[in-house]
Amino acid sequence: MSTPESTNPTNDHVDMAGYLMEMLTPGEKRRADEHLASCAACRDEIESLTEWSSALREIPDEMLLDGPPEDADLLLQRTLRQVRQESSGGRLRRLAVLTTAAAAVVAVAIGGGVILGRGTAPTGTPQAQGTSAPASVAPGTRVVSAVDSGTGASIDATVIPAAGWVRLTATVGGVPAGERCRLEVVGKNGEPILAGSWLVSDAGEANGTTLNGSALIDPAEVASVRVVNMAGKQYVDVDV
Repeated sequence: MSTPESTNPTNDHVDMAGYLMEMLTPGEKRRADEHLASCAACRDEIESLTEWSSALREIPDEMLLDGPPEDADLLLQRTLRQVRQESSGGRLRRLAVLTTAAAAVVAVAIGGGVILGRGTAPTGTPQAQGTSAPASVAPGTRVVSAVDSGTGASIDATVIPAAGWVRLTATVGGVPAGERCRLEVVGKNGEPILAGSWLVSDAGEANGTTLNGSALIDPAEVASVRVVNMAGKQYVDVDV
């Protein structure tokens, strides 16, 4: 760091995670800019970490979640808290923690094999439901729905075939808040394959939860889609 005693007498560094993610207040942003003007070490770290921001902007739209749940930022918040606690450590240590923070953002942003659900808001921009026919439907797409008379849970699902796997969009309702649920695709051999998991929020209980996921199964082998909790209790299933 350049002339630390004259330009930074408290030896504080920039909250780089907050700076890169634009989470600073105007006053904090101004102080950070002033610090960066005189601290070569922090400038180097900022420059190295901007590659993460660029990588996030390059994530394809089809890999993004339909939307985060109410608690989707808990992992990011915990990571940022660790970044701030580690800010007094060495440059390499701080850089490692900040890299973890960036990776956490990617984990929140990308659906992958484990998806996150959100309660469908009663107002705002309407969301596409499983039963809505898009302008262009992929060949082999199947749209199904069901209500379980025992649990009261419902599901509207769209199963879209891909090359050796399937994409899945589902709106699940009637599941109590607080339940940790799994969205599974069941093969003709009876084997369930995880397409995603989520924690049902209060909004999700009241208005349903819309999910996007995928499962590694041949489209021709899909028999049904179901929702179960972590203890194995089935809330609803529907033949495909």
